[in-house]
Amino acid sequence: MKLNSIQLLRALAALFVVYTHSIGQMGMFAMGWQQRTPLRTSLGTFGVDIFFVISGFIIYLSAGQLTGRQASVSFLWHRFRRINPVYYVAVVLTVITWIPSFLRHQRAAPSTPQVASWIVLLPFPGNPPAALSQAWSLLYEWMFYWVFFLLILVSVRMKAAILCAVLGALAFLGWLFRDRLTGVWVFYTDPLLVEFGMGVVIGYIFRRWNPGKMAALCLLLPGIVAGLMILITGYGDFQAVLAPPAFLRYLHAFFWGSAAALIVAGCVFLEKCCAPAFFCHQNFVPDLRPVLVRKSRFAHFLLTLGDASYSIYLFHLIVFGFIGALYLRVGFFLPPDLAIPIHAAIAVAGSLLFYRFVEKPLLRWLKPR
Repeated sequence: MKLNSIQLLRALAALFVVYTHSIGQMGMFAMGWQQRTPLRTSLGTFGVDIFFVISGFIIYLSAGQLTGRQASVSFLWHRFRRINPVYYVAVVLTVITWIPSFLRHQRAAPSTPQVASWIVLLPFPGNPPAALSQAWSLLYEWMFYWVFFLLILVSVRMKAAILCAVLGALAFLGWLFRDRLTGVWVFYTDPLLVEFGMGVVIGYIFRRWNPGKMAALCLLLPGIVAGLMILITGYGDFQAVLAPPAFLRYLHAFFWGSAAALIVAGCVFLEKCCAPAFFCHQNFVPDLRPVLVRKSRFAHFLLTLGDASYSIYLFHLIVFGFIGALYLRVGFFLPPDLAIPIHAAIAVAGSLLFYRFVEKPLLRWLKPR
């Protein structure tokens, strides 16, 4: 099942991440008012929280009934095919942009552990630098996939309960030993993993019940209010702190994760129960969709951005790199607060091209025949 509400949320989350990185890049050239607000990091951070909740929701819906060895291997291959090849292409393109700095001896060649960490997408001892800085979130995705794989492999029936228990236990251990854990152990007990569990809970409820319009709105509206508050204030944003203490990371997972979960739950329940037309869902309202698309090109565009959200997430920093190289040659010539949305729009446009000519053909080629 493809939910357009999820696609719209993916588009929003991807745009949040792009805009935050556009604000961050501007610090190389000029200072504007947007760089002085919590939005400089909170937008992107909340975007990743939404992605994590969505991932837990989608994986449970698509694989929650799978059991056995063959199904577990199929699940793992499907996740690898969806995530890794496109990521590897983005890594290769990024390394190609490093060639001039290699030739001028301004950048050291990647070490073997560094390259291995790029391939495996799990943390390595020493935390070698990533080729794509935003790929840190993919490590959490794969951690969640591996746990889900094991539950399928051993034919666990109550996956939602056991999965949430495992993720919660890891986070609890991280809190108990917060003063002793170092290195990769901090990652494996990170409270951010609980956000995937929130998505799993939403998926469990979505599969079995229809909460109704009022319940959906009672989730969505507080989620939007809470989301706006944390975006504006930046309260609990661990990404805004160079070395966030454990308390801040747990505070973030609870408050920001809960806000993201309320928004995701409200949207998917609203689409399921009675408002599919709001999300332009063609499966429910086939005759109404053409009218909706004509009247709301913007909604149609957002659905396209949702389809391309992974490419946008991976590729936009490469576009920013070319923009930065251009300014280093010709000089910076725009007002910073005007340049930030312009750069973001250019990065999204470039990422849509990457989606059209790289991700879609690659996924078609890898799709089982």
